[in-house]
Amino acid sequence: MKITKRLEKIANLVEEGKSVIDIGTDHGLVPLYLAKKEISKDILATDISKKSLQKLEDKLDNDLKKIIKTKVCDGLDGIDIKKGQIAIVAGMGAVTIIEILSKNIEKVRKLDYIICEGNIGNEKLRKFLNENNFYIDKDFLIKDGRKHYDIIMFKNGLDRKLSLSEIYFGKFIYKDFNPLLKKRLEQIYKKNLKFKENIEKFSENKEGLDLIEERLAAIKEVKDYEDKRCN
Repeated sequence: MKITKRLEKIANLVEEGKSVIDIGTDHGLVPLYLAKKEISKDILATDISKKSLQKLEDKLDNDLKKIIKTKVCDGLDGIDIKKGQIAIVAGMGAVTIIEILSKNIEKVRKLDYIICEGNIGNEKLRKFLNENNFYIDKDFLIKDGRKHYDIIMFKNGLDRKLSLSEIYFGKFIYKDFNPLLKKRLEQIYKKNLKFKENIEKFSENKEGLDLIEERLAAIKEVKDYEDKRCN
């Protein structure tokens, strides 16, 4: 079964034999991949939209129905966590992911681990995890087509305090510097300098400047580290 690089990276983080909850499954590509590759034999695919979930249900033959169950629900609402179970939350904004985690945070803590891929605002997700006693096991950037994606795998447990640059660009940025990030940082830096210049010149409302300054400071941390490493 062929799926996108992004979804394949997520699916391949799942250990063989784990029970899986795929939250916000939409077309159900990850559950189908996990079942057909025999990575998991116990999958619950959920979505808040019955119409979206139907797209997956239409693809299930009798054999797949023994492995993949479906449920219309919001996040982990109405789900009892089992031993050896993990969750996947992918393809939505970090704010939405945080809402899902916060709503049933004690259930989240009972999971063996959670794999997240937020398509925007991942610094918010890292900050939330760092402040709420979740330990980040994996945190890496990939490129799929023209888009970049952050994939974060975490579990319940105290972690060290992350620096500003780690919050913005990944816990392991200094341990294993990703070449994809260098070009991305330059793009973000130039874009935010332009935003800052336009707000200062043309806008009476300076709202948003603090966030831009914080992002620029995070990039400066990375650049300063790289300068020291190279000298």
